[in-house]
Amino acid sequence: MLKLPPWRFTIPNLLSLFRVVATPVLVVFIVIGAEKAFSWLILIAFFTDMLDGFIARKFNQQSLIGSVLDSTGDSLTILSGIVGLGVFKGILFLPFMPLLGTVLGLHVMQLILSLWRYHKPSAFHSYAAKVSAFAIGIFILVTLFFGFYPWLFYVTMVFLAIDALEESILVFMLPNWQTDVKGVWWILKAKKEKH
Repeated sequence: MLKLPPWRFTIPNLLSLFRVVATPVLVVFIVIGAEKAFSWLILIAFFTDMLDGFIARKFNQQSLIGSVLDSTGDSLTILSGIVGLGVFKGILFLPFMPLLGTVLGLHVMQLILSLWRYHKPSAFHSYAAKVSAFAIGIFILVTLFFGFYPWLFYVTMVFLAIDALEESILVFMLPNWQTDVKGVWWILKAKKEKH
């Protein structure tokens, strides 16, 4: 069982917690068909995601609990956004289901590998993960507020696939659960410098 470190009342932690708490509200908006309310709340949630990491680094408020909260909030926000898109704009994605299924499968594979290796989901916070989270956030918001752009969809899928593949490789490279891992290239570089 995952043991969390003591809670710290910091602005980054509260912003991350906001995303966790906002998830049930987003689900309610999806269920009742409140697309506008859903769109604005998910916009705020993505905005807090940009803020919490910046504030944590700027004011030296980084912590393990913050890292776990941030990863949880990110995952829940992205999952809520994807479900919301499926409900409100789902018909637009029907021609792209094979690609969506493949990318989703890569992320499920990475989760299974992480649970097998670490007995909990990974929280690498790699550069690829940050870029893909930014890409999916932009895609969700653009689609909700302005409409569906196939080129943006394809770009987002590429970033998500790269992230899933790299994080799967990291699971095999790192025997112990770690956070704030930049990526495969940096791990290899560090190993090379040791020899």
